Amino acid sequence: TDMQSFTLKHPGSCSGMFWRDDPRGGKAGSKPDWPRNGAVLKGKVHVLDKPVEGNKQWLEVVEYCQAGSSSFVPAGGCWMPFEQGGKLLH
Repeated sequence: TDMQSFTLKHPGSCSGMFWRDDPRGGKAGSKPDWPRNGAVLKGKVHVLDKPVEGNKQWLEVVEYCQAGSSSFVPAGGCWMPFEQGGKLLH
């Protein structure tokens, strides 16, 4: 599996973005603190056949480094769309 890293930066005035469940159906377990702007998300890119929440491209997050932290922690099956009113993952 190809792991890629992206930096979360909300295009609007939000300070971050809450985790999503698997857009293909299914629920994530207990979610860690949601990532703030500047957090680094590492995981696998998925392109869906049909858009969910207006997004076909999603990141299945394996681990993330919270903004201001220097260590990665498991993200336990959390997902993040690539766009939210503009580009979200850079």
